[in-house]
Amino acid sequence: MPLTDARGQAIPYSTLSDKPNAQTLGQAIVDAVADKVVMTFNSATVRGGTIPAPKAGMVSYLKDTKLIQVYDGTTWQTMVAATLPWANVTLSSTYKAYAPGSTVGPRVRREGSIVYLEGRLMRTDGANIPAGSDSLTIGTVPSAYRPSGHYAEGFCTTSNAGTGTPLARVEVWHTDGTIRLWTDRATTFIGFSSWWFVN
Repeated sequence: MPLTDARGQAIPYSTLSDKPNAQTLGQAIVDAVADKVVMTFNSATVRGGTIPAPKAGMVSYLKDTKLIQVYDGTTWQTMVAATLPWANVTLSSTYKAYAPGSTVGPRVRREGSIVYLEGRLMRTDGANIPAGSDSLTIGTVPSAYRPSGHYAEGFCTTSNAGTGTPLARVEVWHTDGTIRLWTDRATTFIGFSSWWFVN
C-alpha cells in the first residue's frame, strides 16, 4: 500500500511490497503534486472549467489579468498583482480626450494591487456631458486593470469645480471594465486626478 511524504502534503509513493505499476505510480504523484504547485490558466473561466471543485490552499496564475490567486475554501483571493505600465482607456464613441492643452489620457496604470486612473475627457461633439445616472458609460478599462470581485467607485473633478460643489461619481465595473459616471449637473469635462482603487 502506498505511503505519503513526510512533509504532510499527501504526495504518495510506492513501497517495496506494492505491485509494480509505473503508470499508476506516476499518475498518483503528478495528480498530488499538481494541486500543490502554482497552476497556470488563460483566464478564471478556463480555471473554473478545469477545477470545478477547488481545494483550500490551491494557487493559480491567470494569464489574462496577470494575477496570482489562492483558494481560501470559499473563493479565489488575489495574492499578487503584477505592475503594469500605463494603458489607454477605450472611450465610448461619444467621448474623447479633453482637447485644450497637453492633457494626457484617460489612461490606467497598475502598481501591484493599486490601479491608478488619470486624464480628462469631453464629449466628441463639444457639448456638455449631461447630468445623469450610473447608465452613463464613458469607456472601458483593459481587463488586466479591472477591479477584482466588486466594482470600484470614487469621485472625480468637473469643469464646475468650486461652483456650488458639484458631485461627480465614477465607477469601474469588475464584470466588464466599463467606466460609469453620475454627476448632478452638466459639465464640459470630467477629470481623474490620479484617481485610484485597490484591486
